[in-house]
Amino acid sequence: MGEGRMHGVAGRLAALSPTTLHLLFGLVLAAAAAFGRSTNLESSGLALVWPAAGIAFLWSLWGSRSRVDLTVSLVAAFPILASVNLLTGLSPSLGFAVALGSIAQTAAAVVLFRRFIPGLEIRTVGDYLRLGSIAIAACSVGALAIVVGSAIDGSADPLSAFVPWLVRHGVSLTGIGSLGVVIASSIRARAAGQTPPSLPSARRAEYAMLAVVSVVLYVATFGAGTALPIAYTTIPAHMWAGLRLRSGWAMLHGLVSGAFLVFFTLERRGPFQDLDPGIAAYVAQSFMFIAFSLSAVLALSMDERRRLISRLYRANAEAKAAADLRDLVIGRMNDGVLVAGADKRLIFQNATSERWLGGGTARPGEVWRRDYTVTTPDGQQLDDDANPLTLALQGVVTERMDLDLTHCSGEVMHLSVDAMPLPGEGGAVVVLRNVTHERLYERDLGRFASVVAHDLLTPLTVFDGWLELLEDPDLPADERRASIERLQQASLRMRTLIRNLLAYSLAKEERLTASRIDVGRMVEGIIDLRTALPGTQLPEVSFHVDAPHAVYADERLFLQLMENLVGNAMKYGRTDGTGEVTVTTTSEPTSGRTLVRVRDNGIGVPDADLDRVFEEFHRSENGLSQASGTGLGLAICRRIAESHGGSIVVRNVEEGGAEFTVSLPGTAAQLPEGIPFVEAEGSPRVSAS
Repeated sequence: MGEGRMHGVAGRLAALSPTTLHLLFGLVLAAAAAFGRSTNLESSGLALVWPAAGIAFLWSLWGSRSRVDLTVSLVAAFPILASVNLLTGLSPSLGFAVALGSIAQTAAAVVLFRRFIPGLEIRTVGDYLRLGSIAIAACSVGALAIVVGSAIDGSADPLSAFVPWLVRHGVSLTGIGSLGVVIASSIRARAAGQTPPSLPSARRAEYAMLAVVSVVLYVATFGAGTALPIAYTTIPAHMWAGLRLRSGWAMLHGLVSGAFLVFFTLERRGPFQDLDPGIAAYVAQSFMFIAFSLSAVLALSMDERRRLISRLYRANAEAKAAADLRDLVIGRMNDGVLVAGADKRLIFQNATSERWLGGGTARPGEVWRRDYTVTTPDGQQLDDDANPLTLALQGVVTERMDLDLTHCSGEVMHLSVDAMPLPGEGGAVVVLRNVTHERLYERDLGRFASVVAHDLLTPLTVFDGWLELLEDPDLPADERRASIERLQQASLRMRTLIRNLLAYSLAKEERLTASRIDVGRMVEGIIDLRTALPGTQLPEVSFHVDAPHAVYADERLFLQLMENLVGNAMKYGRTDGTGEVTVTTTSEPTSGRTLVRVRDNGIGVPDADLDRVFEEFHRSENGLSQASGTGLGLAICRRIAESHGGSIVVRNVEEGGAEFTVSLPGTAAQLPEGIPFVEAEGSPRVSAS
């Protein structure tokens, strides 16, 4: 409730018009001047305290936002102060001197405050001390007016008015001015919606206890009928307020406590009652200012400490967030990243680096150790002196160094390594890029170039030779027909090679659309086409198809898969007319996937090649003499199977020949994520996931 009311008051004050605020400041200034004039202790008739100095400073400081408002505040303050002084018994010379001196010191204080405290806020002990220095300088200017006024008034010693003025006005300007500036800052913050958190009940109880203790101490100390020198007993209350209250509340506590001091001192009670009135005034004001400053300095120090701690926590939170973001980004990188200290102890590595180099290689804080061998691409062992990490620790930058890592398991990984030293000889950072696929691609590209050079140039050579024969007008008709047939075979071989290359390229990259496929019907169509195709020169083969289980796959790619498997079974089967090709399907009991098996009784696959027949451009030795090929057919089959989330394996059968088994989705739900399923009639369904 209290915080809500304060927020509402702040909003209403911020919404007041300049004219209304000028009127309010004028009324408060008049009341402060009247109160000050009522605190007479000395025979000079001058006030014990003069709160009007602080109020006039705050009015003009607020008005300094524009020249018009500043002029209004200074001009309006003069008649108010002069009138109050004259009405309360000061002579015209002193009354006008006090008013003129107040205006002069106020103008000087505002100019100096804006010059030396540009933020116009009292947030630190340094700001408070600067305000005190400004008050002394400005009040020294105002004190000259009272010296002149005292001389005109006939004072025997006009200069004696200088120090009392300096003390009264300096204490007021510093105390009330600092409190007002702090309150104004709080009002602006609340108007901007920056409401501090509400106080817990325990803290409210503590503040209430502080108020009670302060009242008791001041009443007991300054309300005493005897002049005991025990004013220091109130200091703990000011220390308590400075250490536990916010700066504004601590300053308010100091001013309220000062009010008790002024009241009892005017009543000639407390520690200062036996002193000469002039001395008592100085001592009372000095004690009040010291107590106020003690609370203010401690509170400002604590506020500054809280802000520093808050900024530290924010900085730590931001640093942690940045570190978490960095770790997240680096951790998700496809490249391996590791950082090592100058002693080669691991500082950090991301998951990719740990996966490639091995989890047991090093942990943070451990010296790097290898469970792999490092060689250059030409097979030379890499010396430690040439290691990218070693070079980076010596200040040498390494860029794109190609290295081969051979693990104990026999796995070979090709890496491109960048390494650079960290600033300040603090270690090195190494970035690893896995180029194994690029190396394999380069190898395949070389093999592809070799195959293309051989398998495309050979038919072209045949073309050239037989075309020359066909140019002979005397060539017999039967030889002409034989030449044309050979040209047709060479053309078919070139088309087959080009088609296989395109199929291999598209088997993995092309976007797939799955449908339910009748395996038996598709295989029957392939057999009919194969047996009816003229010029194939394939041996006679008997086919057995038992494929009642459907598969869910891209129809075009599945057709390519089965054409390759059936074609291979026919090419590498028996050539004596007893060749057999069997196509069957079964449902895998555990997963429900459909297993498609293509079996022949031909030459089989050499045991050494069972793991390599699905590699690009690989051909077994026993098949080179029986049929021509590109070495891409089974690689295409593997790509098609894997693109559907399946697999393909081969085994030799005891009776002779080979059996290829392809695992493919047996239901639409088994399709990999991203492959949509389309009903036979073409209506789309939800993608499987």
